[in-house]
Parts: sequence; C-alpha cells; structure tokens
Amino acid sequence: MNKVILIDFDGTIVRNAFPKIGKPMPMAFEVMKELKEAGWKLILWTCREDEGYNINRQYLTEAVRFCKENGVDFDAVNEAIPELDFRCDTCKKRKPYADVVLDDKNLGGFPGWEVVRKILIETDAVVRGGVRRTAVLLPEEVTK
Repeated sequence: MNKVILIDFDGTIVRNAFPKIGKPMPMAFEVMKELKEAGWKLILWTCREDEGYNINRQYLTEAVRFCKENGVDFDAVNEAIPELDFRCDTCKKRKPYADVVLDDKNLGGFPGWEVVRKILIETDAVVRGGVRRTAVLLPEEVTK
C-alpha cells in the first residue's frame, strides 16, 4: 500500500517568512524523516516558484535545497509521483493524489508536527498490529 502526503512549505515546514526561508517548525524535519522511514511518500506542494534564470528569485529551488540540507529529499515537487499517478497521459494534472495534506491553511490551521507524528506514525504502527484506530486526535488531546 502506498501512503502519500502533500506537504506545504511556508507555515508548515518552516515559519512563514516568504520570500525568505523561515526557521524550521519544531520537529518538522525529524517527523518527515520518520514518515519516510515508515514508508510514506512525501510530495512538496507549495506556491513557491522559480522566476526563470534570475538567480535572486529561485524560491522553489531554495526551498527544496533547504529541505535536502536538513535531511529530507521529496519523492516529488509540485507534481504527482509518476509511478503512482493513475490519470491518463493527456489529462490535466492540476493536483496530485495524496492520502493526507499537511498545510497551515487547513481549516483550524496546522496542528503541529507532534500531532502529525501521533496520528500518522504511532497510529500506523497500531494498524499494522491488527487494530484499526478511527478517532482523529485534536492538538489538545495529544498533550493529555
């Protein structure tokens, strides 16, 4: 089974400081590495773009490089993972398929990387043990 996550950059992986790269959100890189180790495919899904050959405006390239320098190499950037894309070759591919989307613009905001770990890594371990957990943890429940 493939498990795919779309992850926003500004406000989710790093604090929002666009066009600069903000400081990493607490636990962001640790949890993304754990997700990769647990078999998740990670897609960087961001509004950042490069502006042609202008080296002073390589916003997307800078974000990808920053993540790689912090130990996270994405399976795709702003597109579907080719081997997992089920759509025809001539279809418009505006939004990649994913099981989970992590974005600070989610209704209620981004719950934080500790919540992501609790839901996606710890719950997945329980699922593999034969028990499926269906409850969604809210941020205040994680700290209980």
